[in-house]
Amino acid sequence: MGLLSGVVLAFAKEALTSAINPLVDEAKGASLNAAEDTLRGLVMGKMSVREWADAVITGVDTVKERIVNEEELRFVGGKLKFAYTEANPNLINVSFQLYFLDEMQNWQKAEADSNIPSDKFKNEDLIELKNKKEITFEVE
Repeated sequence: MGLLSGVVLAFAKEALTSAINPLVDEAKGASLNAAEDTLRGLVMGKMSVREWADAVITGVDTVKERIVNEEELRFVGGKLKFAYTEANPNLINVSFQLYFLDEMQNWQKAEADSNIPSDKFKNEDLIELKNKKEITFEVE
């Protein structure tokens, strides 16, 4: 299992609330396949933050769609974050938060985080992360 598969797998395992847990096994397979397809299409070596975001969001979208379809929750929005910390410059923390509403208009949040070694990112992207401390993408 590759690094990207491990990241998506960590998200799939950690992100789902107890009401959503029965969907994990099926969604996990679809998420990992999407992430692996993305990796195969990239040149070996380091990836940009955007490339990592596209690969991770592909897996997260699969899980999100299953939650919406099978749990009948309405997806409201979410964020995917890449964060750099001086305390641990060898790892980039990747986290996401997804927000849903149920039929009673109660909020449900699915979130997870994982770390990717910083040497898996292109140098110019690491410099940008060091300067900004965080790069955020909308999950739609």
